[in-house]
Amino acid sequence: MIVDSLVIKVASRCNLNCSYCYVYNLGDTTYLKQPKFMSYNTVDIMIDRILVHCLKNNLKNFLFIFHGGEPLLQKKDFFRYTINKANQILFDNNQIKCAFSVQTNGILITKEWCELFNELKIGLGISLDGVKEVNDSYRVDHKGKGSYDNVVKGLEIAKEYSEHSPGVLSVINIDADPIKAYEHMKNINIDFFDLLWPHATHDIPPEKKSRIEGISRETPHADWLIKIFDLWYGEKVDTKIEISIFDTLLSLLFGNEFSGNEDFGLTDNDVLVIEANGDIQAVGSLNICGNGFTTSGANLRTHSFSEALETKLAKLYNQSHKMLPKKCISCPIVEICGGGHIHTRFSKKNGFNNASIYCNDYIKLITHIRREMYSSLPDKYKRDYSDITYEDIKSYMNQLNLDKLETPQHARELNSF
Repeated sequence: MIVDSLVIKVASRCNLNCSYCYVYNLGDTTYLKQPKFMSYNTVDIMIDRILVHCLKNNLKNFLFIFHGGEPLLQKKDFFRYTINKANQILFDNNQIKCAFSVQTNGILITKEWCELFNELKIGLGISLDGVKEVNDSYRVDHKGKGSYDNVVKGLEIAKEYSEHSPGVLSVINIDADPIKAYEHMKNINIDFFDLLWPHATHDIPPEKKSRIEGISRETPHADWLIKIFDLWYGEKVDTKIEISIFDTLLSLLFGNEFSGNEDFGLTDNDVLVIEANGDIQAVGSLNICGNGFTTSGANLRTHSFSEALETKLAKLYNQSHKMLPKKCISCPIVEICGGGHIHTRFSKKNGFNNASIYCNDYIKLITHIRREMYSSLPDKYKRDYSDITYEDIKSYMNQLNLDKLETPQHARELNSF
């Protein structure tokens, strides 16, 4: 197993208090034991660990994702120090190309920050959950005040002063009008955005009831996404905004097996999280599974990345699209779905030996996109195509006798969490 990306928690505190935040508001309190900011010493050790790992595994590219908390609470000199040192040791001395991005809530963005992003070639992602009333229902400060106006102000500054267009990350909200959400993203004039499935497990299920017409209780998130997809897919290519979730699924459906991510496909998840104190952990969203769930005992000062990847949870996350329950293995669209994000399979009863809580949504969304994609192709490409619907797959899966199917060797490990 290898890692070619790190999510680096450069600040472990935040100036917002979003209700759905898996770091602060879903029961995990381990952040209280973290220093408020990552130290320069931790950076030095981290870069040394990256170098050893890249040389050992012949990696020529490495991605740094600055995260938090809110990463812009950290000092500008910290970013300059980290990136200059990474470029010197990894690229100048060893020809390992580094890429850098920061995911921020956008409130602290200024012209000076944008100039730093340009200088250091840092890509920029901003979190914004749609129109003002929707965003401000969840993304609030510590006094309960909505963040929309300040985020949009930061976004406008970034669009004016950044050399590269910032991307936007939004959490799906089935109570928000999906068409208005899509039109809003177009109106704020961004080039690309992504839609994040609400963090959920079988013990903490997602909202199922929506006020929006045409959104069913059986597949509300798929229905919501399909409304956006149909509008987006029908637009001309030269005016189309990039939406990562749709691009990923289309690429997988066209046979690009290497285009998967932590939500879809069968590729490995080659990323680890570095906490502010140097702890090495699996992806932070797994904190929703329980207080201290991602705590592994691995730290930059005592463990290599190879050793950290051998810890129980990091190994499962890395291999999550391969270590699937038997129901997922039997599904006709497993190569596209990949079982979904690992935390959506969790329950206290069975560990990760469950199909995703979003299983029906995944099936409906993927079969819909597949049908629309093929219907738009010239006839000469359709000769080997046979239609398959959401109802077809549901019927097939319901008729399976899982007790008669072979139990995968990793089932015990899935159950052990």
